[in-house]
Amino acid sequence: MIVILLIAGALIFAISMIFIRPGVKKLVWVFIGLILSVGSVVVLTLNYNTFLGMKEVSKTQTYPLTSSVHGQHVLSYQQLGTKNERVYFYATNPLQQKLAKTDPSTGSVKIKHNSKMNQVKITRVTRVYRSEEMKLLFSNGVPNHQFVSQNYEFRLMSGWKLKQVTTQGKKG
Repeated sequence: MIVILLIAGALIFAISMIFIRPGVKKLVWVFIGLILSVGSVVVLTLNYNTFLGMKEVSKTQTYPLTSSVHGQHVLSYQQLGTKNERVYFYATNPLQQKLAKTDPSTGSVKIKHNSKMNQVKITRVTRVYRSEEMKLLFSNGVPNHQFVSQNYEFRLMSGWKLKQVTTQGKKG
């Protein structure tokens, strides 16, 4: 919709500059076209840069955590580059064959020890439009439910350890 307002403003500005005779009527139409065009560009730029009209919504889910290595109390990880960049492998079901993994490029990982039970809490943050009017105005620019980040919090009981692995994929 904002693009339609931008095009309409540009057309009003151009048509009034070309076809309307000089006078107050011409100044009013030129001013309306200019305000629509410049205002649309400013609002469109604010939407792309600061996500004008959107708010962040987080959804948290908690799952039971089982060991990523059969028969041991271990949460395994693979080192990527620096000491802060790790991919953690986890399972939420003891019968799960393929392990789930974290993505260090999209969020953060926290590990808490001495919990009452083993859990993984996953918080997914997305951007949604504040209202239907904002959605109507900007729906062609930024999609609704745009992914922002996904954060993981592992809560481990005492006795569980972190173990570095070189390759991972199946539970074993």
